[in-house]
Amino acid sequence: MSIQRINPATLMTPGAPYHAVVRKGNVVTTAGQIAFDAQGNLVGEGDIAAQTRQTLENVKNALEGAGATLDDVVKTTVFITDFANFKTMNEVYGEFFGDRLPARSTVGVQLALPALLVEIEAMAVVD
Repeated sequence: MSIQRINPATLMTPGAPYHAVVRKGNVVTTAGQIAFDAQGNLVGEGDIAAQTRQTLENVKNALEGAGATLDDVVKTTVFITDFANFKTMNEVYGEFFGDRLPARSTVGVQLALPALLVEIEAMAVVD
């Protein structure tokens, strides 16, 4: 079974040695997505809602690049820099997943760039 390593055109090209999404068989995993648009511009500096929205759009685009959707997600990991932002992040997260909530871990971290407030990765299983 071959592995597909994909950097969809809808996402910023990674500036480090990784791919945005990898698929093997029916399992799709995304790299941690952040609030950069496809041109590499930070969306929502200082705004957790805007950053979470862009980050989840990037997760969605990464999944679609490998033939998956948010409906296929079984697990996410959310990395957040300040738990004071948890409630707002959670509200936006709920808008994207609705009643099809995957399993999730949420971890407090320091991200690579100080302006980043959230990073999200996902694992999906495609039928």
